[in-house]
Amino acid sequence: MAERLDAMTPRKKKDGGTFWHRVGTAWEGEKGINIVFDSLPLPDAEGRVSVSLFKPRDNGGNGQRQQGGNGGGRQQQRDDQWGEDAPF
Repeated sequence: MAERLDAMTPRKKKDGGTFWHRVGTAWEGEKGINIVFDSLPLPDAEGRVSVSLFKPRDNGGNGQRQQGGNGGGRQQQRDDQWGEDAPF
């Protein structure tokens, strides 16, 4: 099975730091690297679009990405908020 990678794009934070926004998933196929975008990266101030590929991080409950993620903490938040009585 091919190794899955997170496709990430850098975004500037108000304090001058960098926030990495996940825009998709990548893996190596038979003829090269495949990338599937869930959202499109935006150009920076110079008009360049940059996407970097990273190994997914393990989610130890500290907000980090997890391997095989499906959008991450949304479902967990729903489970915590609604318990067994979730309306969806």
